[in-house]
Formats: sequence, structure tokens, C-alpha cells
Amino acid sequence: MPGGRGPVFSVEALVGKNRLVIRLWGVVTEEEALQIGDASLRELERLRPGFDILSDLTGVTELPESGSGQIERVVEAARVRGFRRVVRVVGRSAMAAVRFQRSSRNVGHEAYLAFSLEEAEQLLEGGWT
Repeated sequence: MPGGRGPVFSVEALVGKNRLVIRLWGVVTEEEALQIGDASLRELERLRPGFDILSDLTGVTELPESGSGQIERVVEAARVRGFRRVVRVVGRSAMAAVRFQRSSRNVGHEAYLAFSLEEAEQLLEGGWT
């Protein structure tokens, strides 16, 4: 953005691994939370039932309370599409981890928490079923 700040997220469907990867960092605004939700729903369309979700929140310093609605929206869409597992990399971001976990529980879903991207990858590559 000219004169503004850069992106605070990336969302990617790793089709070969059948995995949705969501990475957040910095201060996420309400508008960006909506963009993250929209991008996640678009990328979900590229995956087969039984896909996994990896959310990397290690760099998040602030997440709007209204972002919880977007979390619930994505988790519900993933549930309908038949996701298998979710691993959240939380690192130092306790606030984001708590908010994501609470929102997930609201739609009847639990995620495994990992403390590094490496730990999350190991879990999804076969260390957890």
C-alpha cells in the first residue's frame, strides 16, 4: 500500500498436502480480519475433504475482538467441507491463541496447539491422528 503498511496475513492452499495454511502477524484490523476470512474461504475451495488446517499466529500482536466472528466463519465452512485436523502455532501470542480457541469451541471444534511451525508440521505429517 502506498504510504501505508504492508499485509499482515497470508492464506494458501497447499493442494499437494491437502492443507490450508493461514499465517498472521502484527496488528490485525477489523477490515483485515474480514479479508483473512474471505481469502480462507476462497482457498478452502481448492482442497479435498479430509484436509488439514495450519494456523500460524506466532507474530500476531493484536487481533480485534470482532475477528472472532471471522474465525467462527472459517471453522464452520471447514467443518462443512470435511476438514480433518487443525494445528495452531501460538508461539508468544497467548491472546490470539485464547481468542482462536474460544471461537473454535463456539462451533464445536478443538485445535491442537503447537509452539513452533516445525512442531505443527511434524504433527500434521503423521505424528498425530
